[in-house]
Amino acid sequence: RRNGDRELSRVVVTDTVDGQRWLATDAARVKLGARDISTAEAEQLPCNRHATARNPRGSGQEGERLMLIGQTDGGRVLALVIERTLDPTTWLIITGWPATDRERRILD
Repeated sequence: RRNGDRELSRVVVTDTVDGQRWLATDAARVKLGARDISTAEAEQLPCNRHATARNPRGSGQEGERLMLIGQTDGGRVLALVIERTLDPTTWLIITGWPATDRERRILD
C-alpha cells in the first residue's frame, strides 16, 4: 500500500485510549526498538501524564505531525512523533526517542 510517496508496511494497533486508537507500522517499531523503546512503553504514554506540542520540524500547517511527550509506567519520559490519520480517532506513531531536557520541560 502507498500513502503519498511513502510505502507503508504492516500496521499494528498498539492501544485504544479514551476512544483514540494508536497505530505503529513495522518501520516505526524498528525505529523505537533501535532506541531501546518497546511498543509497550509507547502504548503507556497516552495513559499517563503527557502533553502534546507542535512538531518543531514540521511546517506548522494543520494536519501536520505532533509530538506526544509522556511518561511510561516506569517513569521513563519519551517523545513520540504522531500523525492523525484520515480517521479522526486514530493516530499513527512515526518514531520516538528518550525525551531531551527541553522536551521534559514541556511535560512539566
